[in-house]
Amino acid sequence: MTVGRLLAAAISAIFLFALVGVEAIILRSAQGHLQHQLESLSQDAATSLGLSLGVLLRGGDPALAETVINPAFDRGHYERIEYISAGGERIVSRHLPAREGDYPAWFASAFRLHAPTAESFVSAGWQQAGRVRVTVHPRFAYEQLWGTARDTVILLVLIYAAALLVLRLVLRSVLHPLKAVEQAAQAISARRFVTLRIRPRTRELARVVEAMNSLSLKVSEALDAEARRAERLQVAAYQDPVTGLPNALGFTARFQTRYEGEDDAFGGVLALVDLADLGGINREIGTERCDELLRTLLLEMDDTAVQAGGSAARWGGAMTVLALPRLRAGAAREALTVLRGRIQAVLGDAGLPGHSRVYCGGAEAAGERPSLQGLVRGAQDALRKARATAEGVVVLEAEVAADAAPDDRPQAVRDALAERRLRLVGQTAYRMSDHRALHTEVLVRLDDAAGHEMSAARFMPFVVAQGLAEELDRAVIEKVLREAPRGEERISINVSARSTEQPAFVEWLAQRLARDRGLAARVAFEIPEHGVVRNVAAAADFAQAVRAAGAEFAIDHFGVHRDCLSLLQRLHPAYVKLAGAKLGRILTDAGAHYFAESLVRTARQLDIPVFAHHVEDEATFQAIASIGFSGYQGNLGGGPVPWPGR
Repeated sequence: MTVGRLLAAAISAIFLFALVGVEAIILRSAQGHLQHQLESLSQDAATSLGLSLGVLLRGGDPALAETVINPAFDRGHYERIEYISAGGERIVSRHLPAREGDYPAWFASAFRLHAPTAESFVSAGWQQAGRVRVTVHPRFAYEQLWGTARDTVILLVLIYAAALLVLRLVLRSVLHPLKAVEQAAQAISARRFVTLRIRPRTRELARVVEAMNSLSLKVSEALDAEARRAERLQVAAYQDPVTGLPNALGFTARFQTRYEGEDDAFGGVLALVDLADLGGINREIGTERCDELLRTLLLEMDDTAVQAGGSAARWGGAMTVLALPRLRAGAAREALTVLRGRIQAVLGDAGLPGHSRVYCGGAEAAGERPSLQGLVRGAQDALRKARATAEGVVVLEAEVAADAAPDDRPQAVRDALAERRLRLVGQTAYRMSDHRALHTEVLVRLDDAAGHEMSAARFMPFVVAQGLAEELDRAVIEKVLREAPRGEERISINVSARSTEQPAFVEWLAQRLARDRGLAARVAFEIPEHGVVRNVAAAADFAQAVRAAGAEFAIDHFGVHRDCLSLLQRLHPAYVKLAGAKLGRILTDAGAHYFAESLVRTARQLDIPVFAHHVEDEATFQAIASIGFSGYQGNLGGGPVPWPGR
């Protein structure tokens, strides 16, 4: 019950008691007064008639007596008027039949008035001629009493209605800040720390608003402090302090998360750029100017990588690594040659033409899913060869066997997707405390025409390259929702970030979930962090849409990007899964361990569980247990199995 309704009910109850009390007092008082008036009226009428008859009826003429009595009786105030002779003979008797007036019968029963009877002697001189008996009719008294009761009730009801209207207006003014406080409390419970701008006129509400703002500010400051601490740890561990670009650890984590999961594989060129004379430049111009020059040069390298759809990082010392995913060997060679010329031009403009030895070596990705280690080894081989050439640039092409048959897998993937030859497998995530199942992550495999299974590592590069990610997501979601067993099992489904950027896909998913909101409440949709960072607005719209449909939104491969913690407060996912690349360093890297602790503390204050992904052994499990992770998933709890189980 709202405060307004509670006050209205209390006022109504008080008014009801007041109405009953006032009515009882007024009516009882009026009843007594009218009863007294009736008695006086009967006595006065009897006395007046007795005197009139005594003067006029010296001879005792009955006709004359009736002439005197009729005018008084015809007024209707008397129920009975009788003239009785001295001998007891009834000479004149007028009687008014019993009838109700303009009042309800129950009212007359509740407030009964007695019809009084009065007598007066009729005397003619000293001789008694008889007596007059008058009984008053209470009809008019009842009508007067009923009118008093009715008018009193109407007046009090009008006062009550006016009081309720005034109360509503006052409460709207007084309690408006309370509604804002309620909304702020709900926002804080949802970990959205707002500040109230209202200033209530009532002292109590003003204190509540001040306390709410103080609580919101303190909790928000604590979260911000924890987030800044985690970001500092993230920067210290994965960012080069001189250039601001990722270091080798940061580049490795991003590459493995982006290209070595079940998403698109790396298909371009990985290059290494070596500034051979960096040590001499440092000695010649000093550390400060050398750092400034190095920042300028690495920005040139990062610009080249960004234009190719990739990124650059300081690999260590004078070595820089560039990921060029959109370029093949020939185009990468041209881009690196142009980059080498720009670097040498910058060195010349800085007055260092004698320190322009710059070498570039790259390796083109080969195989279905090349590893970073293999690409780095290839780039290092190419860099050694580049140092022995005048051009200073060597890019090794991917080796293709001369007699290799054309790869028919793209068509096989298209056919399998068109014919919906999907095979689902599931891997369960467990709670840390009691190993209770939290949810089952459903993964997809495709079957070729011969019925052989194709893993995601084999078909996802082709799905992404051919723009089939949305079609695959629709097919998987439809199959999962159709085959999901009844019960309480919670399900998570991976969704491509490319699909979430399509309004048509988001609308279709919302409509599909609306068909069975009970099932939707058991489903969570996971998006990889790199996809969320690429288009945060689209991810926010997707999260809002699935929540409105009754499902949940989560982030997978979390903790790689620098601004990952800001995603927690902005998107407030149902849970996050720490990236496997980060998890693998918790046991050996103190910075990674501290970052995981800060992440768990920050997420816990936002009521966001943090799960560890790719937990493969007991040592890792014990490490994440000591940090405070909420759950884990990996081969330690069991590998993927056909889903749903039969």
